Amino acid sequence: MGTRTFLLILGLHLTLLGNLEAIDCEPGLTLKTRKSCVDTDECKEWDSTPHCGSNATCYNTIGSYYCQCLPGFKSTKTVNFTALTGECKDLDECQETPQVCGSNTICLNTFGSYNCLCQPGFRFSNHTVKD
Repeated sequence: MGTRTFLLILGLHLTLLGNLEAIDCEPGLTLKTRKSCVDTDECKEWDSTPHCGSNATCYNTIGSYYCQCLPGFKSTKTVNFTALTGECKDLDECQETPQVCGSNTICLNTFGSYNCLCQPGFRFSNHTVKD
């Protein structure tokens, strides 16, 4: 191979290397092509345990995600949170004010919900307790 050919190949090689730009994607984004990042859907990327746990709904955002507790559960931190900042615990509706079951009832908290029972001598009638 002649000197001119070698220099031509070397010049092309260096030109191609110069066109390669290393791009760093922000957290929550992944490299799609050499020059573009796309959003990672954290809500769909989990092994066996969802990011938000089983008592919350996951919502994807550009570069991140947030969780909201399902009805019957309450966040340990804020309404919208990530798996790193909170979790959903059972909400004891029987401790709420005003009482969810009303007077002359017994409230039984269940995981994610509650049940109302009438006290002895009372019965339910159109969602109110009568004697």
